[in-house]
Order: sequence, then C-alpha cells, then structure tokens
Amino acid sequence: MEPSIPFYPLIVVPIAAAAFFFWRRARWHLAVLREGRPLDRFDRIPDRIKSLGVFVLGQKRLLQDIGPGLTHAFVFWGFIVLLATTGNYLTNGLVETIVAWPFGGFLWSVTVFFANVFVALVLASVIYYVVRRTVTRPARLALTRDAFVILGLIFSIVLTEWIGDAFAYVIEPDSHSRMWAVMAGPLSLVLEGIGQEAAAVGYGAFGWAHILLVLGFGAYLPYSKHLHIISSEPNVYFRNLEPRGALRKMDLEAEPDEGEELPIFGAKGLKDLTWRHLADGLACTECGRCMEFCPASMTGKTLSPKHLMEGLRDQIVAAETALAAAASAQRAWKGGANGGAAASEDALGLARGRAEEALSLPLMDNVIPEEAVWQCTTCGWCVEGCPVLIEHVDTIVEIRRNAVLEESRFPKELNAAFRNMENAGNPWGQPKSARMDWAKGLEVPVLGQTDAPARAAQGDTPWRTIHASAPAGDPLEGRVLFWIGCAGAFDDRNRKVVRAMAQLLRQAEVPFAVLGTGETCTGDPARRAGNEYLYQMLAEENVAALSAAHAEHGISTVVATCPHCFNTIRNEYPQFGLSGIQVIHHTQLLDRLVVEGRLVPTEHHEAVVAYHDACYLGRYNEVYDEGRRVVESVPGQSVVEMDLHHRKGMCCGAGGARMWMEEHEGTRINHKRVEQALEKSPDEIATACPFCLIMLRDGTTDLDRTDVGVRDVAELLADATGAWNRDVAASPDA
Repeated sequence: MEPSIPFYPLIVVPIAAAAFFFWRRARWHLAVLREGRPLDRFDRIPDRIKSLGVFVLGQKRLLQDIGPGLTHAFVFWGFIVLLATTGNYLTNGLVETIVAWPFGGFLWSVTVFFANVFVALVLASVIYYVVRRTVTRPARLALTRDAFVILGLIFSIVLTEWIGDAFAYVIEPDSHSRMWAVMAGPLSLVLEGIGQEAAAVGYGAFGWAHILLVLGFGAYLPYSKHLHIISSEPNVYFRNLEPRGALRKMDLEAEPDEGEELPIFGAKGLKDLTWRHLADGLACTECGRCMEFCPASMTGKTLSPKHLMEGLRDQIVAAETALAAAASAQRAWKGGANGGAAASEDALGLARGRAEEALSLPLMDNVIPEEAVWQCTTCGWCVEGCPVLIEHVDTIVEIRRNAVLEESRFPKELNAAFRNMENAGNPWGQPKSARMDWAKGLEVPVLGQTDAPARAAQGDTPWRTIHASAPAGDPLEGRVLFWIGCAGAFDDRNRKVVRAMAQLLRQAEVPFAVLGTGETCTGDPARRAGNEYLYQMLAEENVAALSAAHAEHGISTVVATCPHCFNTIRNEYPQFGLSGIQVIHHTQLLDRLVVEGRLVPTEHHEAVVAYHDACYLGRYNEVYDEGRRVVESVPGQSVVEMDLHHRKGMCCGAGGARMWMEEHEGTRINHKRVEQALEKSPDEIATACPFCLIMLRDGTTDLDRTDVGVRDVAELLADATGAWNRDVAASPDA
C-alpha cells in the first residue's frame, strides 16, 4: 500500500484560486513600479548573481546578529529544502518517483534526512520568534497581527508535513527513506498502532491541509507586509553596484520631450522615485535593524528609517487602490452603452485623476514628516544594517533635492551655508585668500604658483614641469597633492591637523603640493542637503582644477584628511569626468609610511585611546583599521573599542549637512557618542575626520570632560615622531 492524496484531481481548484488571488494584488504592485523613473540596474550580471548568493542564500546581514539571524536562516534554508518534499505533496508523489529513481532511492533518502532536520529547526525557530516578539521583544520590533499570521502559517505548514510524513511511513513501513526521517520516522512508530487504513485517512487529511496551507500562504503574501519573502530576492539582485559613497547624478539640463511636462527635480511623489527605490517599500521586512543604530532614532528624534519604508509602502498601497479603481472605470467605459456611456466616461476621468493624484501625492509630510527629512545624517547605518539592501539614504536625499530645488523648502540654518559655498567656496564664508593661512611659516609649495625652494635648489625638477606616468598602483610613485579641505583651511582646530600632516609628509620625504586658492569646497554638504545645482557647480570647478593638476603637473595621487572630501573626490567626481588620479585618506598613507619605516614613532605616550570611526571613511569606503594601526604604533598607546565600532560605529552627528543645522529634538547626537566613548574611561578620543573632531570636542566640552582630549590620528603620530619640530620647507637632509 502506497500513500496517496485522495481526490487528487481536485487540486486544480485551490491552485487556480491561489494563482488568482496572488495575481489580483501582485499585478498592482508591478503597476506602481512601472510608474517609477527608469534606472539601469541590468548590468554586471555575475556580480548580481553573487549578491544573491551572499545576501540571500548566505544570509550575510542577518547572521551578524547571531540569535535571530541564525533562526531566520534556519527558516529560510528550511523552506528551500522543503520545496522538494512539499512539491511531493503537490504532485502526489511524482517528485519522490523522479528523485528516487537513480541510485536505488539514495538521493531521496538524503533529501528526506535534510528535510526532517529542517522541520525540527523551523518549528524551533518559530517558537523562538513567538517568544522574542511577546516576551523579550526588542524595541525595534512591532507587535503586529500580520507577523503572527505568518508565523502561524509557517508553523502549520511544517507541522502538517511532519505528521503527514509520519502517516505515510505507517502506510508504507518498508520505505527506504524511513530510517533517514529523523523526525517523521520516530513519530510513525508512535502512530503504528492505528493501522494502515486509519493512517491512509490521516495522510489524506494532513496532505490536503498541507497543500491548502502552502497555497494559501503563497496567495496571502502580496496582501501581507511579509511580501519580502518573494520581493527581497529581486531587491538584492538589483542592488546598487556603484561606489556606495556616490549619490546618483541628476541631469539638471534635461529638456522634456514634446508634449511632456517639465522634469521634476528630486522626488516629490511616488512617480518621481526610481522603480528600484519604490521596490524598497515592498521589500521591507519591518525587522527594525535600520533604526537600531540610526543616530536620529537612538537620540529620540522623529526620523526612523523603518517608518520611512512603512510610510512608502502605505502610499504605494493607496496608489494601487487608485490604479485599480481607474482600471475598473476603464472597463466600465469600454462596456458603456447608450446613456451609460457618458456616465462611464465621467467616472473614468475621475478615477484617472485620482490615480494620478495618488502617484503625485507629496512624499514629504505623507511618507515622512518634514522634520525627519532633515534629521538624517546620511551616515549609512540603515543601509548597512538592512538585510534586503534597501537604500534609505538615496530616497531621503531625493526628497531633499525636490524640497530644495523645487520649493526652496529647507531649514533656515542652511541658507548661510548655501550662500557661503556659492559665494566664497566654503561653508564658513571665509575669503579664498585665507585658504593658505593654515600654512603660515611652513612655506608649503602651491601647485602652479611656487615650488619648494630647498628641493629645487638641490636640482630637483620644478613642480610645474613634472609629468607622472600611470597613476594606478603605488600612490607614492608620482607627485602627491595634499587636499586641505574647508575645515582644514578655515577651522582653527582643524588647521592643527593639516599642519601636522604637512610636517609628517615632509618628515617622511614625500614630495607634495597643495592647490592653495585653486581649491574650493568639494560640495559634499550641498549634495547631501539636496542642493544638487550648487554641488555640481563646485564639483565642475574642482574637477577642472584636478584634471589640470594631473595633465600639467603629473599629479597622480590626492591625499585628504577629510573623509567627506575623500569620498566625494574618489567616488563622485568620476561622474564629472575626473580620471587618472588615485585618491587616498591620510590614515592610509600614514599607515604605509609607518610600516615602511619612513615615519618612526619614538616618543613614549602612555594613553588609552577610544577610536571613533568616521562614517564616510568606514561604512562608505571600508577604511577601518589603518587609523587604529597608526594610533597603536605610538609606544605606550593602545586602542579601546567603543561598544559601537567599525561597521556599527555611531555617527558624530555632522554628516548630511547636519554640521550646519541645529538639533531641535531629543538628545544631541554628539553628546550620545561622547558618552559612549567615556564609558570606556579613555585618556583621549581619536578620530580621522575634521567634522568628527569638532563634534566630539564640542561634546566633551558640553559634558564638562575636557580632561579627555579629542585628537586626530595625524596629531598623535606627529607628537611621537617629532614632526611638529620640523619646518616643512627644510631640506630632507637637515
């Protein structure tokens, strides 16, 4: 006697019903995505397939939090393995017949073994999730009915398969796979006493229950907030493969085609987002990982990346309802007859208007509150923490772009920063003539204006006539351009940092020059604040200066002390034609110079140093350990890690143009970060970013802890090598 699903031909009815209800909602999801702006994410297919392996099959992001991550992986991997055994129910044993045919049934036995192992793991994981959501619930997890419906369905699907398989082994006790069924096998021994006929009834009942639950689960997904089960895979596949620190370039001179409306800058409504960023709202798992270490969420502000995605999905659902109504009106209009035709046409016009209104409904104040839009520091934690690779920062910046460029709607504090960048080329509003004030007394060579007198006197080739070869490779093979940045040039505290760096370069005998007044703000604050027009104006000026430096003076490497300048020049200026120049951060260069013995820290400095990761250096550009190694190269110094460090490092609060905005809600972000550092009882706090330096210093001052110094990595190294005592213009032999 073989197990069989009774009345099996009737399966076409629930399959058809499930397909109908699935498509009934899924097609409107696709309809909204089609309304989004185009975006080319169809290139680099091997890399995209690799992303599926790493982030979907490998569950990389989830496994960073081992408890819930591992249980989620068990459920995910379990569903993949159980596809074979569930398919066996749906095909009434056909899958087993095919798989068991070669090797005398061995392959099917192995399949059964792994399926049974995952039956146990999935059941245990669901119980873990119920306890976690009801007893030990983290603040980031919401207690929703939908979550328990999904957990109940998953538990029931696996349970019915387990019991159904046990009944099958009672019916067919000599099955080769029984001894491999580590869950269903033992249960079948308990059920043997009921006899084969009763077991056949039980198998039929649980088989049909399993089939209906699986089909019901699939049909329910498009209506559920757990749509991510099928939408996360394409979301990962169509991830951004460009440098993470590069925002999308806007075409500010785009002309509409004949008959089309003028283009909208940024994103005002749903239709102004790209289809991939609309898909983010449908892929969100509501796990809350994006807000766990979000500096705004952590300090009691309105902004929550999770709520942004929930709001986006709610607006998408509203648009879907309007599109469905318009489609119904379209069908009524086509079927209208006699007097009803005019009424149908009126209804069609009204429905189409409402659909267009839903797609154009402002995102600001509907999807996300206005104050939340400007609370984002663009630190990238939300993107780093999201297991399905949602791009929250891009969406927020697009909303900012629309607010700034279309409505001039932004915090009043940004007025001065925008005006200063436009008129003076820096957010501080200082005159260009003051850009070299930091170097007074150092005789720093300025590219195209002066040479280093001492080196030229020794017969060295003047700067303006040097032409380097291929820039890729060793950053020290050609001439080095030291990018000072606005903070280094105009902020008194950060002037000490660039002076230290200049003297370290001279001590290590690295030939370098600066642009002097030829340098202007990279535009990072303008771009992150949404003022793409101002950013592009500044970017084009700098790209022209850097390209000329490369072509006329052989500059092959740019070194920057500011991670924001470093990120912008390295990742965003290629959008405007910059090429042939390698961009490195000063921690990377200092680390190399120490390793090569060209900088030798000899002065002993007994200190425990808490190291703060700059967001645009770490999360955006994967530079974490170089600065730590430089700090620890000083005799007596050791690095102590804050609880949030490396990829989980907390923002100082200055990114995303927040440096020039006030915090009006919750705890100040820099205070929170300084408190985290002080928990480790450090002697000093080290960082490698001028904005972080300012924010952390202000934090220690506000908290009356000026006894804990805030230093840049370059300053700590210059103390230990004695570089502070050397004149930049002095001969290397002096």
